Amino acid sequence: MNRRKFLDGLVKTGTVAALGAGPAAIASPRPLCPPSPAAPPAAGGAPNSHWIIPSDKPDQFHLKVMEFNPIPAPDLATWELEIGGLVEKPLRLKLADLHSLPQITQSSRLKCVQCWSARITWNGFRAKELLKIIRPKPGATWMRVDCADRYYDFHSLEALLYPHTLFATGMYGHPLTPEHGAPLRLVIPFEYGYKSTKLITKITMMNHGGKGVVADTWPYYTQSGRIQPGYDHPFDIPGVTKSIKGGEITEY
Repeated sequence: MNRRKFLDGLVKTGTVAALGAGPAAIASPRPLCPPSPAAPPAAGGAPNSHWIIPSDKPDQFHLKVMEFNPIPAPDLATWELEIGGLVEKPLRLKLADLHSLPQITQSSRLKCVQCWSARITWNGFRAKELLKIIRPKPGATWMRVDCADRYYDFHSLEALLYPHTLFATGMYGHPLTPEHGAPLRLVIPFEYGYKSTKLITKITMMNHGGKGVVADTWPYYTQSGRIQPGYDHPFDIPGVTKSIKGGEITEY
């Protein structure tokens, strides 16, 4: 199905509540955090704050959750990650297989193009651990990621091998919840949240990239998704506007 017609149909039927990996509401996308504004945005929370949901974990602060084509929670007992394309070893992995990979805990900031961010403690594994198993063929320089909710995106091998890129299966020592992308999502700290693909079910190694759902539909969202210089309203530092230089946010 033509991507644009598909998305337009979702908007008209009200199926899409918001984009699942981080950008503005799909019906009215707009750049809320321009790289060089005349003046910093007013301090305070980001728009659409009714999407902020309180956590039931005492060590977590409120975090905005947006979804693309909301679906029922995945059945973790039957869930599989399908891996194919330009690889020496196509696989279907269960969640237990992913948990057997070397696990790490990482604190990094999730930055949204809407101009908010939040520092989160993630649990998961590095992309290189998965690549060791599937053994990409020469020329496999891109990864297409497909998701249970029909979201998809493309990620360069360079982005995947960035030192802080993580395939996350948990937050704060707890398994990911469905709204946060269970059971598997990407965390790429130097890119906007819409590149932090959630609900991953399929990985395809390729010799070329693409724009993905968001960048193929609206010019505001770039293919690279790299965080630009500008301003930020961090949820974990209420009422504060921060100036950022672009790329991964490590200063706070």
